[in-house]
Amino acid sequence: MEFKDYYKILGVERNADEREIKKAYRRLARKYHPDLNPQDKEAERKFKEINEAYEVLSDPEKRKRYDELGTAWSSYGRQNTEEFWQDFYRKYGSSSPYTTTFDTEFEFGDFSDFFKTFFGDLLRGAQRTTRHATTDFGFYNRGRERTMHRETAPEVNAEIEISFEESFRGTSRNVRLEYEEICSRCGGTGHSGNKEVCKTCRGKGVERHSKVVNVNIPPGVADKTKLRIPGMMGGKDFYLLVRVKPHPFFKREGDNVLLELPVTITEAALGTEIEVPVLTGRAKMRIPPETQSGTVFRLRGLGFPKIGGEGKGDQLVRVQVVIPKGLTERERKLLEELSSLRKENPRQHLLSA
Repeated sequence: MEFKDYYKILGVERNADEREIKKAYRRLARKYHPDLNPQDKEAERKFKEINEAYEVLSDPEKRKRYDELGTAWSSYGRQNTEEFWQDFYRKYGSSSPYTTTFDTEFEFGDFSDFFKTFFGDLLRGAQRTTRHATTDFGFYNRGRERTMHRETAPEVNAEIEISFEESFRGTSRNVRLEYEEICSRCGGTGHSGNKEVCKTCRGKGVERHSKVVNVNIPPGVADKTKLRIPGMMGGKDFYLLVRVKPHPFFKREGDNVLLELPVTITEAALGTEIEVPVLTGRAKMRIPPETQSGTVFRLRGLGFPKIGGEGKGDQLVRVQVVIPKGLTERERKLLEELSSLRKENPRQHLLSA
């Protein structure tokens, strides 16, 4: 099994304090976040590795074990494998050198075998349902003895609603997080040293925490987007569902934005230059002569920013010819005169089919 240098992964010294570790983690997490590196397998691998390193180094108990392990591993772990494992399991209380206990309420999918072996027993879920997973010198048994939960869609921890304009330009929100962590007093057992019920967690083994965090919503985020903010809830990922309010006249189509533009008969027939609303203000566009109702024009680069990519979508302008109401006598006569001058039947192709 390969030893993982978590300090090297985060790019910090071994004596780095909590603030330095968190700063390094956030910088790297932003750099390699899957949403900013779509289809990049290497970035995805690094992102998981960064989260794994932070999971250990941000937790005092895991970090202490890791520091002890690092010394032991470098001194004799590779050369005397069996001796190393026997010493490890004897020290950390496993029933045998080949079996360790993990909590099935924790999802191990994104962690390496190295992490699972040395820190799996330190992770406990809210219900503390414990099962055994057989290991072969720390590697998971891929057969039927494995008893982990099946992968499920990430649970949404909070929802926010933003305006259409905010989804275009980006914004930020203060969000209150409610989460649970292993009880700091009893270590998750639910009992104090004298076997009495822990007064801090009242026997539950976990403590409830609440905090307000400021979340940046990137430009271009779409309705019902699920944002992942890693390590925000006691080291666990936080998922935020973003809902976007509909706009009175803009409609989103992928990275493009659609505008239904009403024009008069004369503007469509004779052509004109008009101002149209865009998400950045106003823009001028030309309506060519003899423009038909339903014609779509494209204003390039005035759509939504492409998340995880470069450039922007376009604004699509669909012309809708408006028939005037309340015609005066003079207007009616002019239209009748126009009708007598133009004898074509736009429905002729339907009638001759």
